[in-house]
Amino acid sequence: MSVDGPYAVGEDGRVVARRSDSWEIVVEDGPGGAANRLSTAAVTDDGRHVWFAGSSGAISKRDVPGGEGTDHSAPKQKTSSWEDIAVVGASGRERIHLINGSGELLSGANRGGEIEWGDVVKPAGGVDPTAIGFTNGAGFVSDTNGSVYRTTDEKEWERIGIPEEDGTINDVAPLDSRTADVVTGTGTIFTYNGSNWIRLDASQHGLRTIDREADRGFAVGTSGTIYELDDADWSEQSTSTSRTLYGTALGTSDYAGVAVGANGTILERFR
Repeated sequence: MSVDGPYAVGEDGRVVARRSDSWEIVVEDGPGGAANRLSTAAVTDDGRHVWFAGSSGAISKRDVPGGEGTDHSAPKQKTSSWEDIAVVGASGRERIHLINGSGELLSGANRGGEIEWGDVVKPAGGVDPTAIGFTNGAGFVSDTNGSVYRTTDEKEWERIGIPEEDGTINDVAPLDSRTADVVTGTGTIFTYNGSNWIRLDASQHGLRTIDREADRGFAVGTSGTIYELDDADWSEQSTSTSRTLYGTALGTSDYAGVAVGANGTILERFR
């Protein structure tokens, strides 16, 4: 969700954005015109830069107000597929965090347009990662073994759970440096409160991704499943599709919340 509305990414490097009366293609074939699949996106705190990443080391930044794109693919000569991306900070001073299928985490800092990339680390010791989430003060990484790791300095990582889960965690959404939600392929939502995990067996369908903000949230997944958090309660929402939903973003006072999925499916939820 950018300052000018939602973006979505997908196959062949395609990027679409919501305009006043329709969704429009704003990037046809990805970074460098290589048509690499894009699987993840993140936005700066002020919503002015949207970052995209995907297969073959593809990564790019789009300046939303200006409409210009910058190719930053294969940083540190890394050309494997990026599984997830997280961005923290205002545009021009943001920190970018990427994780690949080898369990490697690469972080960089935007220095007025030049990206300074740091050293590669392995938060989970090389176990296949599934998602990464950063907020000011902390970062979280999940993996296919049902584990979540947390850092406060981007150097040392501590395993914080999840004790009840031995399956795949599909996404992690931090709210602050001590609190985070995760969703699993078994339809469970876990909340970490800084010391313990609270379990909610929300759905009979697998959940793929989650977006959280204060007392609001969306969790979406297979069979068109959408759960919405309103105040303190998660409730299932009816949808017009049975296709798997892979991404979601909460709406604002100006733009509808969205969920995107297979076969170009886009659902909108107006507040």
